[in-house]
Amino acid sequence: MAGENVLIFGGNGRIARSMASLMLARSWKVTSVIRNVKQKDSILQLGENQPGKINVLSMDMQNIRNPADVSRILETVKPTCVVFAAGSFQNVYAIDRDAAQRIIKASTDAPFIAKFLMLSFPSSRKSAAPWWGESDIQNWQQEINSYPDIAEAKIQADEYLVAMSKARESSSGSPFQAISLRPSWLRTGPPMGRVKLGKTPALGQVNIADVAAVGVSLLARNDTSGWYDLVQGSDIVENAVDMCVKNEVNCIEGEDLDRNFAFGD
Repeated sequence: MAGENVLIFGGNGRIARSMASLMLARSWKVTSVIRNVKQKDSILQLGENQPGKINVLSMDMQNIRNPADVSRILETVKPTCVVFAAGSFQNVYAIDRDAAQRIIKASTDAPFIAKFLMLSFPSSRKSAAPWWGESDIQNWQQEINSYPDIAEAKIQADEYLVAMSKARESSSGSPFQAISLRPSWLRTGPPMGRVKLGKTPALGQVNIADVAAVGVSLLARNDTSGWYDLVQGSDIVENAVDMCVKNEVNCIEGEDLDRNFAFGD
């Protein structure tokens, strides 16, 4: 779908850069939010010889104190889609939870935004997925034990997106696409072009370029919403997305939905 106007928070990240390149190839407009102004030139180079247009804004997300700080950017850019691709090992709760939630709140309050894509990961769950086997559950528990703060911050952001998108739909009467794309361990290298999307094992690997391709494919459609777990697999990217839509796959299955929706109260 040509004509999307996308605002990417965490624009210097590897997935964000790869997504931006694919969006620009589709003639989309991209605004990349980065922390370090020294990264600007390399981000702008992504738009060279591409039909889309790219712009860069500098902002330290640790300075986002409330949704109003985000709303000022949203009113300037007027995006149709927002992507949260940021993350921090040093300031996990400040970025992965607090900044994410404030950006979600401002985005769901903005009537011109129809889609929000959060980059999370499969272990961000409060309950073991019902399609997992014993080894998957062990891997999930080990991941949470190894990265407890990241797992907790990400799940709180995911849950908040679910709640605020439901509140937005209830108040506006129009659909809002809240997408949590949840890739497992990332690999570098060229795209494989084949993935497993949806109800995946708890642990796996996937190339960064393939994560980006799936993310852009999800945003390019008007019928994608929910949690999508992602690992390498045998399905062509577009086919994988088609199958998830056709089968109404949502990896939030098994979670406490009342708990999720309560975040919006």
